[in-house]
Amino acid sequence: MMDHREYNVVALLAAALLFLTPPSCFSFQTSSFYTVTARSTRTKVVMSLSSEHQQLKDDLVALASSTRRGFSASRKDRDKAKKIINELSKLSPAEEPAAAYYATSSEAQARSEDNNVPSLAGKWNLMYTDAPDITSLDGAPLSIQKLGRIGQECNPPFIKNVIEWKRPDWASSLPFSGDEDSRILQKVVTEGTSTPADNPTVDLKLVGLEISGTNTDGSFLSGPAALFQNNPIKLQGPLKGPFGKFDILYLDDDMRITKTYQGFYAVNIRQDKENEWF
Repeated sequence: MMDHREYNVVALLAAALLFLTPPSCFSFQTSSFYTVTARSTRTKVVMSLSSEHQQLKDDLVALASSTRRGFSASRKDRDKAKKIINELSKLSPAEEPAAAYYATSSEAQARSEDNNVPSLAGKWNLMYTDAPDITSLDGAPLSIQKLGRIGQECNPPFIKNVIEWKRPDWASSLPFSGDEDSRILQKVVTEGTSTPADNPTVDLKLVGLEISGTNTDGSFLSGPAALFQNNPIKLQGPLKGPFGKFDILYLDDDMRITKTYQGFYAVNIRQDKENEWF
């Protein structure tokens, strides 16, 4: 249990994380790009893609890598990404990509039992985005936190938007800053709903916040990550607030493309179960 001083520190750190991360960046959703090795954890019939279809996916992965998930993308890069996305959206193999979040449980269950259909459910890593409130998260050299990976956990009816914060490089020699593997996971918890009539749109409501930490030295004096490791925060109340919507433009077994109602895109790759980080 925390005493009142430790609780105050935790509350201040949680508030700082929320303040530093614009809420609108969680409408859907490594400082370096990671190799895509995603495979579906569900048993499915492997889809055979045409060479043109596969080439579009490969081109999008290459563009995401060269632009650091879109963080350093030029206008030309963003236009190219949009063009590829528009072409892929015409080839999406999922007729009802929002089915996992149908408001009627019987409808959602009926779709989920069909293992030959790509599902939104699962864990996803952000591969590319053009949303400015995401790309602006990679802070200045003296930022108090360093952006790590960004992901999303879709476990109907919940959608948890996950951001990994790491110790900044400049703080490596400071006491009480943790080690190079220290990290804080910030999860904004939303509830998603859709219907066959609304497909492929998913409506979001904000329901809570979770903050946890990982540090090899679990001492309270080993920095914020150790503090949240020992005292994780999980806030979830009875009230739910509107949190925007997104359209699913493309969905197959290992790639998902969404568009927010603000007109921004996100491309996600399904996590490899053997390399899950949240």
